[in-house]
Amino acid sequence: MGRPRLLFAWELGAHFGHVSKMAEIARAVGGRAEIFVAAQEPASFRALAPDLPVTLLPAPFSPVRPPETPEDRAISYPDVLRHVGWHEAAPLAALAEAWGALFGLVRPDLIVAQAAPTALLAARAAGLRVATVGSGYDAPPRAEPMPPFYFWLEGQAEKAAAREAAVLETANAALGLRGGTELGVFADLLRGGPFLLSTFAEIDHYGDRKRFEPDHPPYLGQLVTLDQGAALDWRKGAARRVFAYLRPGGAAFDAGVEALAARPKEEDVILAAPGAPAALKARLEGGPVRLVDGPARLGPLLEACDLGVSHGSNGVAAAFVLAGVPQVALPTQSEQVMIARALGEGGFGLGLVGRYGAREAGAAIDRVLGSPIPRERAGALAKRMKGARPAAEAIADALMEAV
Repeated sequence: MGRPRLLFAWELGAHFGHVSKMAEIARAVGGRAEIFVAAQEPASFRALAPDLPVTLLPAPFSPVRPPETPEDRAISYPDVLRHVGWHEAAPLAALAEAWGALFGLVRPDLIVAQAAPTALLAARAAGLRVATVGSGYDAPPRAEPMPPFYFWLEGQAEKAAAREAAVLETANAALGLRGGTELGVFADLLRGGPFLLSTFAEIDHYGDRKRFEPDHPPYLGQLVTLDQGAALDWRKGAARRVFAYLRPGGAAFDAGVEALAARPKEEDVILAAPGAPAALKARLEGGPVRLVDGPARLGPLLEACDLGVSHGSNGVAAAFVLAGVPQVALPTQSEQVMIARALGEGGFGLGLVGRYGAREAGAAIDRVLGSPIPRERAGALAKRMKGARPAAEAIADALMEAV
């Protein structure tokens, strides 16, 4: 009997966060299974995992349909799907058909969904075994109805429930076209197989998850990649050491760059900004900021880092916390706002929301650097987490048990 086949499916989101999760788990599975990866961005996967022995395939996915008005912005996990092919039954059924054809070619023993709801829908129609892996936002509480992103604001729950009902109707119509069993409630999409939470309670996007799902699965720890990217060292004698990971484009990036460029010259600021324009490097020359056009190897840097700055993505925020590094988050979208709130609530740093510029970003940096509390809180959590079983190992073992 040959090795079992695992098909990792990644459909939603972008860049290296999803790739790093799949790659870490695949490495932990090792030779116990034959691994296929259906990736929304195959190039991103190979950029981060160039030598990982998997069969790489393109994932079926729908281009994102931007909201027509601010009121149309997604306010919950089901509501996100309206903008990625779940707005009408026929297009959704076609996406599910494409996933089904991929399943037929690979013949997986288990489908591992990482931000891949249409793959889950197609697997339901095909009667295949599934597992869900996510860090919170892409593995939300399986509540009835699902909670809104901004669960702390009044009036969000009712609006989210109404939009979820419409998405559920579309999903069931698509399942009818594909010959699958209807979903009783939307949360059923995330049931029926292992549900593996790759985060820890303190930075769960949804805060205290028990308020939505009292018997939620255990937290297995964070999937953090620290050894990928450019190898750098801090400048000797730097007064402070700041590491920033920011994505070029938009007001948050501009505010962050301006605030970092205004730091005293005796500080050492490393800015990892994949895809940064060449002109930016020239503009920053002579100041405290060293620009890296791509990811940087975090492990050695975080050991002596005084502050982390990012947009508040789960993986980078978790890496800072687990290294005991206080941080400032400059979010650009709902998922990052949720993390920024969790960071502030836990006392690990500050997150800015709403409209802000370089002045506000700079003030937040000064405030965090000037207070001992964020470092103490992050350090205490890092100490508690030290020695815990690596999340990738726990998830890999759970997947192999499910095959």
